[in-house]
Amino acid sequence: MHYDIRPPSPLHFVFSFIRQGDMDGACTVYSVMMNLLILKVLTRNQVTDLRTTFKGTTSKGRLYKEFFKVEGLCRDGFVFADINEKLSRSFRKEVSSVPQEYAATQSEQTLYLEVLRSAIDSELSLMTAISFKGGAHAVLAIGYEEKEGVITKVFCLDPGYPISKTALWNAVIMIDEGKGKYCHLYHTESDEYGVYVDESLKITRR
Repeated sequence: MHYDIRPPSPLHFVFSFIRQGDMDGACTVYSVMMNLLILKVLTRNQVTDLRTTFKGTTSKGRLYKEFFKVEGLCRDGFVFADINEKLSRSFRKEVSSVPQEYAATQSEQTLYLEVLRSAIDSELSLMTAISFKGGAHAVLAIGYEEKEGVITKVFCLDPGYPISKTALWNAVIMIDEGKGKYCHLYHTESDEYGVYVDESLKITRR
């Protein structure tokens, strides 16, 4: 029985982890900022230091205005189409992004896994939105485990939970271990509940 974990050593991913409280805002914004840190288009200090300012005519200045001034970070959250629009409007010289929505069906959830595999195998992270009974949550998928070519686990950085200094991720989507509509099981150090994936956003550095 063969298990394969991709990527094998995602140290640059975990160094970009930001927990809610390190900066103000919703989980979606934390996830996109971690993604931009991984792509090395922003530095950690630029993201977390509240005194950070940029010249308004630069790409970083426009991004800062979109997320820190126009909207502010203390929000209920964004759908990924909104994030995609903001990135296209303010940061298109630095990154490109592709949003994707998924229904809670076997074929659509399989499509997500194909998108995930393509991103991870290209050494990219993938913003992932999971829906659960009563709400939704955004995380950053940074790796996967497969058994005989089939993805069984998705490893994530979840800004809502702490991460151990010796860990590479702090949350796992257990594929096909849920029930009914919520076909996957989402597992953290303190919670476990059924989910399905309803959105992804692939961000690539230009």
